[in-house]
Amino acid sequence: MIWTRVTSVAEAVDVSWVVATDHELAEIVAGGAAVASAQDDHTVQVDVGGLEPGREYFYGFAVAAEHSQTGRTRTLAAEPEQVRFATCSCAKFNAGYFNAYARIAERGDLDFVLHLGDYIYEASNRPPKGQTPGADIGRPFDPDGECRTLADYRRRYAQYRSDPDVQRLHAALPVIATIDDHELADGAWAGGADAHDPGEHGPWEARRNAAFQARWEWLPTRRPDPADPTRFFRTVGLGDLAEIHLLDIRSRRDRPALEPRMSDPDRSMLGAEQREWLLSALASPAPGWRLIATPAILSRTWYEEPAEPLATALHRLKLIDEDGEGPDEDQWDGYPAERTALLERFAGLENIVVLSADIHVSVAAEVCAESGSPCAIEVTSPSLTSQNLDEKLGLTARAEEIVAAERAFERAFDHVRWCDLSAHGYVLVDLDPERLRAEWWHVDGVLERRPGERCAAAFEIPLGRPELRWRPELPRQS
Repeated sequence: MIWTRVTSVAEAVDVSWVVATDHELAEIVAGGAAVASAQDDHTVQVDVGGLEPGREYFYGFAVAAEHSQTGRTRTLAAEPEQVRFATCSCAKFNAGYFNAYARIAERGDLDFVLHLGDYIYEASNRPPKGQTPGADIGRPFDPDGECRTLADYRRRYAQYRSDPDVQRLHAALPVIATIDDHELADGAWAGGADAHDPGEHGPWEARRNAAFQARWEWLPTRRPDPADPTRFFRTVGLGDLAEIHLLDIRSRRDRPALEPRMSDPDRSMLGAEQREWLLSALASPAPGWRLIATPAILSRTWYEEPAEPLATALHRLKLIDEDGEGPDEDQWDGYPAERTALLERFAGLENIVVLSADIHVSVAAEVCAESGSPCAIEVTSPSLTSQNLDEKLGLTARAEEIVAAERAFERAFDHVRWCDLSAHGYVLVDLDPERLRAEWWHVDGVLERRPGERCAAAFEIPLGRPELRWRPELPRQS
């Protein structure tokens, strides 16, 4: 899938496109014509067929004599022996620069990017009480207020796609993406959102449909069900090496609730259709690795009566309920019955790795079934820019209080092998038939454009055993 947008006020603009094997677009292997229509916000998506597997290609668009920049993409090998990709999420425009996108684009050793949600934030420059304001770095949201109409969402996507690091990412790599709540509205669920007041903002369905339409227009994706624009969950196959199950845990879920409703066995994070699809997929014969891409962390983050500094960390990171008396209802902790059923299914399978994000921290953890035995591994990506614990507390990234909170987090949760509560970045996932390696790459800050990054942690998971092995070439943080 290749994409561009034409800046025009015309109802329709004729666009030509080519795909070639060289950056200069001289060795053309495919080409054609498309139309940038006002009804699609002048975006153009082309589903290019007939390409060879496991090959690098370049592409470009033209309107009359005006040409786009040249994009690069890769097709997956038909039966790949190794796949490398990056996972990331939580790109809050007014919180910082997308330095992690730039580092991902520079790598040159990746097959694609797996985006785990919050590609945009629909938020206002004047967030309500309880929400973290943006950084004072001259990057306000456009439009100024919260996105609620189709025009609003389109304008916000246009702002993101005008960022040079976002452009670098898309010009360098294919992006496979699911959604989180901020593509819709904060705290979204099947019938509404925490941030949506029907009396003031109109019907939720109209806002949801507008958000979905803008998302389909601005991110090139082959729809899982062309007849259902609300469906984002799907499976991406990587030959006999792996399969990725991308989940939508926001738009189809029951409304988040506190106890006693939280433990109602009929409540669902996935919704009936998606749950049936996932369980059916897990019941089918599988390749080597099963990767579950879920925006929210699956592992437990609830801890009863935490002492300091853990109490403040869990509260400010929204990993426990606001009053501190129960699990956070917005995470998988808030849907315990369905999670238990899912983990029971995991316990009968092998080689499951959960790829999660949303909580703005880096975590390497074992996912444990009710018996307490590990049934999967979880790799949680840090945020791209959204505020971490240090920023929420007004501290430096490696302040003594932050390090103490990290050690307390690891002691409190025996399934957690490692965490970092202050860094921004991404995870590099490298898998072959014998092992999956996860590396947490952290950038040198987001308040200005900076070139540096470092590998903060690396674990390997052997095929057939749900265990995390710290790589000895990286010293453990004290």
